[in-house]
Amino acid sequence: MKSRFLSLIVLLLAATHARADWVLVQKTDAEGKETVVTTKIKGEQARVDMGDKMSAILGADGMVMMMHAQKMMMKMDLAALKASLEKTGKGAGGQPAAKPVATGQKEKVGEWDAEIYTWEGTLGKGRFWVAKDFPKHAEISAISDKLGKVMGGVVSGISPQASDFDGMVVKSEMTMMGKSVVSHLVSAKEETVAPEEFAPPAGYTEMKMPGAPK
Repeated sequence: MKSRFLSLIVLLLAATHARADWVLVQKTDAEGKETVVTTKIKGEQARVDMGDKMSAILGADGMVMMMHAQKMMMKMDLAALKASLEKTGKGAGGQPAAKPVATGQKEKVGEWDAEIYTWEGTLGKGRFWVAKDFPKHAEISAISDKLGKVMGGVVSGISPQASDFDGMVVKSEMTMMGKSVVSHLVSAKEETVAPEEFAPPAGYTEMKMPGAPK
C-alpha cells in the first residue's frame, strides 16, 4: 500500500494542472499493465481517475483516495499528507533533486516536436519529452507547482516541478522505487468540469490510511 500511495502522489504531482477547467488524458504503462489516466481540473482541485478501479481527489484541504470495486475511500488532510511526504523524503535521504537536464536530443511524439530531458531525484530517475510549442503550457503547469509548494519542499525530491520544463511534457519514462512507468499524453482540452466531480460518491465506506501519521 505504501508504494501505491507514493506512486499515486507522484502521478498527482506530475499531472498537469491549470487555472481554467481542463481535462487531460494519458496512457500509462506500468511494467506491462496499461491504464488510461484522466485528470480533471477545476480551479485548484484535481481529480485523477486511473481506469475504472481507483480515483484520487487533491485540493487545498488534502487528498481523498477511492477504490471503486470495494466502494472504499481513504482521506488524508493537508497536515497528514505533508507529514507523510516529509517522512518519505527523509527516508530516501532528504537531498534536493537536481534540475532536469536537456540532452539536446529531439524526437517526434505524436503531433509534437519534443526535446528530451533527463532527471534524477532521491526516489528515482526519468526521461521527459517536452513540447515547447504546446499551447498554454505555462498556464497548464501553474497550479501543479502551487500544489507542490503547499505540500512542502520535499516534493521537489520526488518528482520534477512543472516550471522546470520550458514546455509541456508529452511523454515520460520514470523509475520510482524500482518500478517503471511510461506515460503518453493523449489529449489536453479546455472544457467545463462539474463541481460534483470533486466529491466522493455516496455509499462509500471510509477506512484509515495504513501507516498514516497520527
